[in-house]
Amino acid sequence: MMIFSTCARVQDIWCRIHFLLPMQDAARAACVSRSFLHSWRCHPNLTFTNETMCPKEDLKAAGSNAIIRDYNNKIDCVLRNRLCTDAVTKLKLDYHVPPDGAESYHRLDSWLQMAVTPRTKELELLVWSKEASFDFPCTLLSDRCGGSIQKLLLFRCALRPTFQLGLRSLKTLHLRDVRVTGEELGCLLSSSTALEHLKLVYCDDIVRLEIPCLLQRLSFLEVSGCTNLQVIENKAPNLSRFYLEAGELVQVSFGESKVKDVQLRQGYAINYAIENLPSRVPNLETLNIQSSHEVWSCS
Repeated sequence: MMIFSTCARVQDIWCRIHFLLPMQDAARAACVSRSFLHSWRCHPNLTFTNETMCPKEDLKAAGSNAIIRDYNNKIDCVLRNRLCTDAVTKLKLDYHVPPDGAESYHRLDSWLQMAVTPRTKELELLVWSKEASFDFPCTLLSDRCGGSIQKLLLFRCALRPTFQLGLRSLKTLHLRDVRVTGEELGCLLSSSTALEHLKLVYCDDIVRLEIPCLLQRLSFLEVSGCTNLQVIENKAPNLSRFYLEAGELVQVSFGESKVKDVQLRQGYAINYAIENLPSRVPNLETLNIQSSHEVWSCS
């Protein structure tokens, strides 16, 4: 486990050891502490969460601005004291907005600018606020890590791409409670030719979801809780697993894909499956259905 400490904290520990130990032992301790300091300053995997940065507090339930600001200050200190600013390959960042909302998102923007690099392969950003009001900087992906990012997970923010982002290495995309329309998602997907795993949860701005045929490697698609979704049109030829959870009936077109595993959790799912799946999913091997609002005729 990598323990992040501020530079001042490490130096304070070294000073105490120096005065308590003989000169020879103190010299050894100094070497160890400096090596440790250099190690965490250049560590390629950064995880800033409640558990790693503030384990004694429950930030999700915290009503204190001071507790959350202390958490944010620790993250800020770690990032500003890093030596190897271009070495981050994995970043997981939980950003907690203070209850009074006095702290704007400019600090979060600066953290992303410091931590996301041309070597970044995995990025997980969770914004803990009442609504998805943070606009994720799309240019950060295209300009910084478009050729390296392989996994992108975003929670409770807005994603508004107006151009192809060039995410040619992206394999996993997970959007949860993200404000993005079907057209905007199309801008992202149109250049993500390596995508294998796509998961969309509570993305209520999507009405029509189109999966382009250029996603030759896409094998898994999960769509859950997108309340305004009406149509899913898939053209990815190698989709094999499809999971859908919706309150109302969503029309699904599978194209020429060879889907083998289907899970449906929506209204009228049984009737929909009987009428549509035999002809649309001829290679189906596993079917899991949870349904409501079914109407049966005994005639």
